[in-house]
Amino acid sequence: MPLHSHPTPAGFVLGGLHGSSGKTVLSCLLAAGLEARAQAVQPFKTGPDFLDTGYHNAYCSRPSRNLDAWLMGEALVRDEAVRHTAHATGILEGVMGLFDGASPTSEEGSTMELARWLDWPVVLCLPAEKAGRSIAAMLRGFLAEAHPSRIAGVVLNGVSGASHSGYLREALAPLQVPVLGAIPKTELLIWPERHLGLQAAQEQKLPSKAALAALAEQTLDLSAFSALAQSHPLPQAPASTSQLTATALPLKAPDSRRPKRIAIAQDEAFHFYYAANLEWLRAQDAELVPFSPLHSPALPSECDAVLLGGGFPEIYASSLADNTSLRRSLSSAIGAGLPCYAECGGLMLLSEELVTREGHRFPMAGVLPGSVNMSRSLQNFGYCLADSIHRGHEFHHSQWQGEAEHANAWSVTRRRTGTSRREGFRTPTLHASYVHLYFSQSAALLRQQLSLSL
Repeated sequence: MPLHSHPTPAGFVLGGLHGSSGKTVLSCLLAAGLEARAQAVQPFKTGPDFLDTGYHNAYCSRPSRNLDAWLMGEALVRDEAVRHTAHATGILEGVMGLFDGASPTSEEGSTMELARWLDWPVVLCLPAEKAGRSIAAMLRGFLAEAHPSRIAGVVLNGVSGASHSGYLREALAPLQVPVLGAIPKTELLIWPERHLGLQAAQEQKLPSKAALAALAEQTLDLSAFSALAQSHPLPQAPASTSQLTATALPLKAPDSRRPKRIAIAQDEAFHFYYAANLEWLRAQDAELVPFSPLHSPALPSECDAVLLGGGFPEIYASSLADNTSLRRSLSSAIGAGLPCYAECGGLMLLSEELVTREGHRFPMAGVLPGSVNMSRSLQNFGYCLADSIHRGHEFHHSQWQGEAEHANAWSVTRRRTGTSRREGFRTPTLHASYVHLYFSQSAALLRQQLSLSL
């Protein structure tokens, strides 16, 4: 179906010159500021990121959702945006620089590709802490690459004061691009980073929503941002949208049986879940029952399956090891045949032990043979194709030491290099892998693994 036959969702894109440009800070400021003005906001994040969405969720009433060109494809990206901006303004935070994606020579997989798919204007977040007149030259290059009509404005991030802001505005004036705000350098907005990106929002005390809303009013032209989204009419949910929705969220046939109860690991150590994946599970008539590998004494009772998502088990390795009763409960239940699907951090929890970079060893559940060792560099990073069917991605600083001998789940091929390896561990009732999936695109596997099959 031609792109123009779909409704145009209402929203705009926040792009950067490169990673750590301040896109997440700007996203949170806008969410807090616009909601304080009683404007509904729907945050989105470009790509498979789990961390920035946590910051969005701290400052927005609606859960943040991922839009990923590779995992979802154009039709599903558009459908997700249309469905969730029917009554809200979409704010799509980009990834890395505006043009960075899967290819070094094209926009494939980039924030710019999504902006064109959605026909959303782009606001660039310009890192300004040490910037002078050269910032105009950088912007001139982005305007030429994106086409000036696509860049609707810029925000200066990290200015040292009114004088610095004024200087940069004067330098940018000849380019005739609106400056929609100047964010000062302040301790309030210094959020620490770690080996996978920003430190998880759950692990720190963030500024209050009211504090960010007040700062947004002082530093950003919120009315101009509202007008950006208003330039695109809100979608009216035509007949084609319902068809797309059915593709995105295939429903399980209704019956009189009780919903399948899925125990889901959710705490400070395990929180890497796409909102769309949890929504998909509920659409399959699944009841999600949270438990904490850190704090719960055992798995929830009367559960039909276990879902172990990703996160930072390495940060909490000592506490996970200390929760002996939960580790035994998990091992016993899976050993007895309780269906289990585990991704990344979940695989780490199921290993025999977790070994830190410093060489400290902590016992885990012991379901998978071999240890998981933390590494100083990313391992098998990026998008991949599993068994030539399942599109996924890996993003981890650890290695399962049993992979060479025991990996039997599937063959995983790196999208960028084409290299393949055997990966993950599978039994008739267990699937543990480093690969993160978008569930609706791998529906048959998830239905089977979590005992949701029709």
